[in-house]
Amino acid sequence: MNDECYVLGNGPSLAKIDNLILDSLPTFGSNRIYLKYVPTYYCCINPTEARKYPKEIEVMESTKFVTNKVPIKGCTPLKSTNSVQFSTNPYWAVQEGYSVTYVLLQLAFFFGFRTVYLLGVDHHYEDYKGKPNQLIKWRGKDPNHFTEDYLNDNDEWNCPDLKKSEFYYRIAKQVFEGSGRKIINLTENSELDVFEKGRL
Repeated sequence: MNDECYVLGNGPSLAKIDNLILDSLPTFGSNRIYLKYVPTYYCCINPTEARKYPKEIEVMESTKFVTNKVPIKGCTPLKSTNSVQFSTNPYWAVQEGYSVTYVLLQLAFFFGFRTVYLLGVDHHYEDYKGKPNQLIKWRGKDPNHFTEDYLNDNDEWNCPDLKKSEFYYRIAKQVFEGSGRKIINLTENSELDVFEKGRL
């Protein structure tokens, strides 16, 4: 088994990455990542997201994990919990950590990957109106993801909470490093400074 993998965010920088590069390692992706690339492992933990496109998720040929609040054929249901800060057994439950990327890190840890490379984790959002975690309806083109069609008009979307997600990313860093593993952020111009930075 390859000890390295990519954990993919859905930020604008991902659009610049050739899919042939992503083919070089196992990949973890989430939500509408399939608009660009079908990952080895897929997760959708947010019920709002899972309810939007169940058919698209169902047909993906990935190892798939989806919130237990929205059953989708061919997907392993995931339960969310606040009783642990970083789950080493996602089949029991996962901590959402204010970002599906955090769930992907728990999955990558569980599947035994020792070096995780982050791509598309820009950790920066613009052109939206709402408070952290607020559920809003999107209007117009989407500048916050790898395609401007990622969110459609009137799509429901939870506003990001970058500060709280950073809290959990620090926990992921501690867990990985405590096990002799590491997370390296290869995202170009990423504003996430929790992890070691690198270049693709």
